[in-house]
Amino acid sequence: MINILGINFHLYGLILGAAIILALEISSRVARKKNIDPKIVERFFIWTVVFGIIGARLYHVVDFWEKYYSLYPIRVLYLWEGGLAIWGAVAGGILGLWIAWSLSKIKNKFLELTDIGVSGLPLAQAVGRLGNWVNGELYGKNGEPLFAYEGILNVILFWILWKIGHKKKPGLLTGVYLMGYGSIRMFLENLREESAIWRIGGLPTAVIISGMAILLGVYLILRKRS
Repeated sequence: MINILGINFHLYGLILGAAIILALEISSRVARKKNIDPKIVERFFIWTVVFGIIGARLYHVVDFWEKYYSLYPIRVLYLWEGGLAIWGAVAGGILGLWIAWSLSKIKNKFLELTDIGVSGLPLAQAVGRLGNWVNGELYGKNGEPLFAYEGILNVILFWILWKIGHKKKPGLLTGVYLMGYGSIRMFLENLREESAIWRIGGLPTAVIISGMAILLGVYLILRKRS
């Protein structure tokens, strides 16, 4: 926690806020590269962020309910303590964007908007992982700094998305992100402590979701433009 002008701020929250602002700035720039009005990004961004945070927190709480939150339910609201799951954020963010898009009258395709949304997401995730560092969390079973590993890999993924950001095929950036980040999580999940892994039917939930994300990503990349 740091004090600014007599007001206490949780460093985790400040880092999260910086990541969100960074994602908005990059998304706006990509929108301009694709000749899409950046005001559309700003209009839908709040929906994406709110639903993304809800999804991220919900995933984390369900994951750790029996181990922790069933004993301290009030701490479900303590976002500054950390505990935001990226796959929950992605799912929630996409849902929020879809709702906003469905209620609007814009002519842009939904996948055009998801392409803009994911363009800055890896870099924002890399910044957000600094929050794990300040909270002293996300280390591997042998002490590996998984937050640093993921941060570096996310920067590489961002660079790839930035390089192909000018391409017009709707869904391409979304597909590359899903395939890229799905692969990153597949790799990192093998390094996590067994006690920290949420399993369904004996398989790590993150691996299941990552596998589905990779398959969906491949489909979006290979599909013909319509």
